[in-house]
Amino acid sequence: MYKEFKSTGKEAMGVMNEISSGLGSFFEHQEKAIADIKEKEVNPPKGKSLQAQAIENIMARKQIQQAEYDLKQSLIYDTPAELGDMWNQFQAEREKLIKDKAKFELSQKKRMSEKQEKLRKQRMNLISSLLFVLPSWFFLLPALD
Repeated sequence: MYKEFKSTGKEAMGVMNEISSGLGSFFEHQEKAIADIKEKEVNPPKGKSLQAQAIENIMARKQIQQAEYDLKQSLIYDTPAELGDMWNQFQAEREKLIKDKAKFELSQKKRMSEKQEKLRKQRMNLISSLLFVLPSWFFLLPALD
């Protein structure tokens, strides 16, 4: 009996790993597709009319929305009961990660601007020091003769 339960547990873990892997792959491709659409909006491909590009962008967004809707429905209605309300958990985790990423990027940007400001101040100090020291040398040069 123990071996039977152990086997069933392995099967369940395999299914959950498969679901996790598939979901990860879906969202990675979704992010790439969204980035591609944004890139085409900023830099439209040459040789295509703006109208054709607009239609392609709209259709691509619709396909992404439909695929996410289908996935949502599948996660809500077709996942095993052991996984609970996977869609809501996923949404909460995604929002948390997005906020964490935004916070990290903001801190990186702040750190970089502080670093640039520090370098700017150092350059200004160097320039002001040189402007003070160089004229002094000109006054000392005649005394050296």
